[in-house]
Amino acid sequence: MNDQSAPVLRVTDLNVTYGTNHAVRHADLVVRRGERVAVVGESGSGKTSLAGAIAGFLDAGTVEVETLELDGSSIERTGPAGRIPVRTPGLSMIFQDAMSSLDPVWTIGSQLVAVLRATERVSKRRATADAIERLRAVGITDPDRVMGAEPHELSGGMRQRVMMAIALASKPALLIADEPTSALDASLAVGAMQLMVDLAEQEGTAVLVITHDIELCRRFTDFVVVMYQGEIVEQLPSSRLDGATHPYTRGLLECVPTLASARLDELPTLESVRARLEGTAA
Repeated sequence: MNDQSAPVLRVTDLNVTYGTNHAVRHADLVVRRGERVAVVGESGSGKTSLAGAIAGFLDAGTVEVETLELDGSSIERTGPAGRIPVRTPGLSMIFQDAMSSLDPVWTIGSQLVAVLRATERVSKRRATADAIERLRAVGITDPDRVMGAEPHELSGGMRQRVMMAIALASKPALLIADEPTSALDASLAVGAMQLMVDLAEQEGTAVLVITHDIELCRRFTDFVVVMYQGEIVEQLPSSRLDGATHPYTRGLLECVPTLASARLDELPTLESVRARLEGTAA
């Protein structure tokens, strides 16, 4: 399947519930080959539950979905979430906390080599050489040292780079990144996002980014999906964010700090957005 317009991910009517709490409601989503799509919204809007349900990484709750296809193949997710995830070929995920995502007792080299050998049947020597090159590709200048290091011996930024190398080592059709820059400061966040999208483009991998950072979406993604109280309320090209029409999306944009808002006595908040949505005065 080489058609660039063909969907890598197709989701129709996906719902996630935790007991009586409906975290995701009737979500429809399409990500096409090579696209970079961001899902944005405040904490509790359902972003991570949506990503976890798609990837199979929910450890609680119940998933119901009409259609869930990855690269044209159907994926079964309906039913109670499994406490032990099952790997889905063609799909990789980067989590916001790289420290808890990496095995604390395995060296970085052992973890990366294991992924490479599981993906392609190559010798350990060949996989080790490939691992070193992949660490160089994510900007690690001393890959030999990092190969023998354990996760706690690396900085947060380096661990995030290692996670990118591991996630892309399996050459996935789709990479889901859940708040991949939340543990990094602003300058490192920009560099990490640039690195991730560049590497994904080289591998021909589509990217679905879960984030709250509107400006990173505008700069590094093609489309933005906006979630509010578990529902997708707007989808539009990132380049047309300023033309968003839904009041919640407008509220998110208003909350982005600017030089103009720095002169205000009080910064805009989402409380006024909720008031408008509920039909009450702010």
